[in-house]
Amino acid sequence: MVVYTLYYFTCNSFFKLYKRINEREKQMITKENLKKHFINFNGGKGLDHWSPSSSQNFTRLLINYSLLQELRRSFLIRYKAPFGNLVNNTAQRMTCNILFDGDKKITLKNKNYDEVFQQELDKINKLTPAVDEKDKLARDMMVSFAHPTIQNLIECIVKVFGGEDLVAERYVSSKSEEMIHDIIGRIDVESNTKILEVKCKPPTIKKKRGKDEYYMATTQLPEEPDPMHISQVAFYYHCTKRKPFLVYVNENEYRLFDDEYYQLTPNYLEERYNLMTQRLKSWEELIVFCKGDMNKLAHFAEPPELNHPFYYRDLIDEQKQQIKKLWGLES
Repeated sequence: MVVYTLYYFTCNSFFKLYKRINEREKQMITKENLKKHFINFNGGKGLDHWSPSSSQNFTRLLINYSLLQELRRSFLIRYKAPFGNLVNNTAQRMTCNILFDGDKKITLKNKNYDEVFQQELDKINKLTPAVDEKDKLARDMMVSFAHPTIQNLIECIVKVFGGEDLVAERYVSSKSEEMIHDIIGRIDVESNTKILEVKCKPPTIKKKRGKDEYYMATTQLPEEPDPMHISQVAFYYHCTKRKPFLVYVNENEYRLFDDEYYQLTPNYLEERYNLMTQRLKSWEELIVFCKGDMNKLAHFAEPPELNHPFYYRDLIDEQKQQIKKLWGLES
């Protein structure tokens, strides 16, 4: 009787497991079929993943990610984003042992600050040329502000990690079970126990009153973290389960948030991660429902606010054409 009972439960468990595996295989086959509805993204090459930042605004997703990656790389970018890259990249190279460049794992040996800074500045100027004369002036002026900002960031990194071995820009991925595509992102700085998300606050170029002259004004650091930045930290925390830190830095100081702040506690971060995956899952369902038709998808997205101070300020022709095609708006 004991043997029969054991046999019964063993067989029953096996068939339940078999059914579960079979259902999972069916689900995977279904998801593979559904991927065809994402082909209109990326200029017809298709969308194959999400990023923590792309999960913020469906309208900008339709405008930008319907275009080829080569076109997205030609977007007009003013000095503030390059400033952040210059600061972050230089600080990473000065403090980290390993840097990931795509699939390549690079050991960082050169710790000569002047050489590293110049290499990063040259690379940024080549990849993102100035938009206009005012932007060119801001890029020239920003260099003197970048140096103290980098030093503040390095000071923060040392405070957070001490003497731990550090890695920069490692890819991590995750998704909810119901999602079709993975969410993929890169961690700014991490050790085996901690992660750090870096947000630079570049100075703002302003014109002197009554004069044809410009100057740089300090951008104040926020008293509270931006919810969008918390969502990004939440994704990296979910992927690593390492102690999270979020830092804001300018040329004068840095402001560091850790898990003593309620929005960086494990439970809160998991809630934010779940909200992110729910949003992306609903987007996937909408894309499938519309069979990837961009014009149909645009009916479910708010028209772009063309007077936004920076989102739609410097559009290339292809972006303007998409806005006119999808919403009938002239930019």
